[in-house]
Amino acid sequence: MDLKEQMRDTLAKAKKIADGAKTAGREMTEPEVKLAQQHLAEYERLKALYAKGVESDEIKRRLGAIGFQPGFVEGAAPAKSWGKGTRRSEWAEKAMTALQERGLVHAGSPDGVKALVSGSISVPNLLDAGDPVEIHAPRRTLLDLIGRGSPRDGRVGNEFSYMRQTTRTNNAAAIADGEDKPTSIYTFGEVTDHYRTYVNKTEDLPYRYLADYERLMDVVEQQLAEDMMVAIEQDILSGEGPDEIEGTDAFVGILETAGIQVQVWATDLLTTLSNAKHKFIAQELPFNGWVLNPTDLQTLELMREDGATGPFLFSGRSAIEDWLGGPVATSAGMPTGNALVGDFTQAEIIPLGDDELVVDTGKRTTNNTFLLMHEGRYGFRVKKPGAFVQVETIEPEE
Repeated sequence: MDLKEQMRDTLAKAKKIADGAKTAGREMTEPEVKLAQQHLAEYERLKALYAKGVESDEIKRRLGAIGFQPGFVEGAAPAKSWGKGTRRSEWAEKAMTALQERGLVHAGSPDGVKALVSGSISVPNLLDAGDPVEIHAPRRTLLDLIGRGSPRDGRVGNEFSYMRQTTRTNNAAAIADGEDKPTSIYTFGEVTDHYRTYVNKTEDLPYRYLADYERLMDVVEQQLAEDMMVAIEQDILSGEGPDEIEGTDAFVGILETAGIQVQVWATDLLTTLSNAKHKFIAQELPFNGWVLNPTDLQTLELMREDGATGPFLFSGRSAIEDWLGGPVATSAGMPTGNALVGDFTQAEIIPLGDDELVVDTGKRTTNNTFLLMHEGRYGFRVKKPGAFVQVETIEPEE
């Protein structure tokens, strides 16, 4: 099915939902509205691809992995940012190429894998696949919003240190001759932290999974790359640091960092979010995005002008972003009942060199299985906690 046919098919699915409600003499239900919006969002993405003449078989194969944004219907630009789907696909391709170049995977034909040999290789770090990322479209994942840092030259051992701003009091003023000059207060403290090791591996997989190159790449892409990114995102947001009892060593996430601002629940969700935005406006501080739990984005998408009836309050995701004043990323790592808004350039994740991809075929003669493991080292720092506001999105129980 080419792009034109996919576009027609997607529109037909959306029309069928609307026609069904019309025939029944009723309004569309919330699940029907949600599903129709998803079809329309996919149509916009397909249309953008067709307009650019991007009709290669490879692009069509990956349409499902690109990940259209539910509810983002009107005024959409084609997504050029590195969303999770695109990011993991590019990384998987580079990883598979490296496996072949090192001779760990031997392709018997363009579609087949003839042999798999135990060993390990260096691969680009997962976050940027080894390439600088320039984003021209709305940043709609946390990994798009967050800043990138580099290990300091001359680094020794596993630790790193940085300066964190804890106070900013602006006393700048015009003064008359002979008067004392004002002094603003900018307080910094040195923070010492260490790089974390993030690991993900597959379960034992049957050798028959290697029947073709595409299947092996799907294993690398879906089971290793995607899950690793989810874990990193969750810890950037709400990691609690080392836990000797659990045997974990997560980042200390933004929500767990001392000094961030807090916006408590105020009357309703819209008022609360508006108050959080105006914390920055009142302090004349910049902010460049929001991170919401997916359920909170859905709540905003389904809001109506008259409460339970009337037109939808927002025409789509772009309208929500216009009202909030910045792009909206969603993450399952955002704890329920919370949102985060801020200047995400004031937090940085630091990939430490290349990642490692390990191929283990030690059980080939025992039970005809193999496994893959991906491992990387990353640091994380919050340089300016006051640049973030944690928002309560659920009314607390009395």
